[in-house]
Amino acid sequence: MNCLLLFHAQVPHTNPNVGPLRIVDGTYIKSPKNALNWTAISKDSAGIKLHVRIVAASSDSMFPEKMIPSTGNVADSDAVNHIIDADGALYVMDRGYAHKTKMGGWIERGVQFLVRVRKTFKMETLKSFKPTHPKVTKNELVSILTREEPVRYIEFRDHDGTIFHLITNRLDLTEEEILDAYKNRWYVELFFKWLKQHVKVSHLFSHSPIGIWNQMYIALITCALAEIMRLIHQPTKNSWTFLSTVQQFLFSSIHALLKDFNRKLRKSKGRQKIPKTKPKPIQYGEDFAIVSPLTKQHFIDKEKEKKRKEKEKKMKMEQ
Repeated sequence: MNCLLLFHAQVPHTNPNVGPLRIVDGTYIKSPKNALNWTAISKDSAGIKLHVRIVAASSDSMFPEKMIPSTGNVADSDAVNHIIDADGALYVMDRGYAHKTKMGGWIERGVQFLVRVRKTFKMETLKSFKPTHPKVTKNELVSILTREEPVRYIEFRDHDGTIFHLITNRLDLTEEEILDAYKNRWYVELFFKWLKQHVKVSHLFSHSPIGIWNQMYIALITCALAEIMRLIHQPTKNSWTFLSTVQQFLFSSIHALLKDFNRKLRKSKGRQKIPKTKPKPIQYGEDFAIVSPLTKQHFIDKEKEKKRKEKEKKMKMEQ
């Protein structure tokens, strides 16, 4: 497992009974068209994903703790085991991670989880309890049918009327504690928004695998270091205000600028004939990313094959 441990702070969670809270999710980032030769998700579009776990340390502090990037065609559920650990924390996840085989593995490993599942999620009710929270409509002990160990099923309705279905193996938590823990999942959405707007990860400076992965790791390191400095020096300021203040002082000295202005230029030898070179093989960086390379040509060939089959089917019908 190749992940990056950025920062771990011993900050107690707002509810000590819940314990450490870690939130897992992924976000899509569009990559340059030059990267269509390995990150294609269609014949015209390419992209990568960031699979991140963040720590909700308190009501006003969150930071990235682990991350693994991947090509855009890798599902969240295929990356999740790279960024969760059996470390006593409660892992909060959305519907993209609600797979029974994954849950079974987490139970076996001793991973504590709270996952939103779809309405169609199959399970067997073992015991029903009368809800005590006004928003909770169901509170049951259930079997997910892939493991013998029972888990908790909570169904609740939010203030907009949307129904949520949650599964957790923390049987000791109250309904209110489960709902409050799941509400913290919104932190990761705010983090991704902050990352794209202020650290500018949406603009990739490279189209090579190593260049893109390096930019993603540097971006997460920047977020973690900025949060450390904020908590040390200006804990009352929000993350963006602190980062913008720091950026104002990131100027090189005038001596370095003058040195660049006065550097001697080499004489031009005129227009040179560019020799033909063999294309270099792409180094995908599988040691620190999940890579399943697809090219633009893959989708073009797939579309051609579909049209060919449709044409053959039409000819048979006409005969």
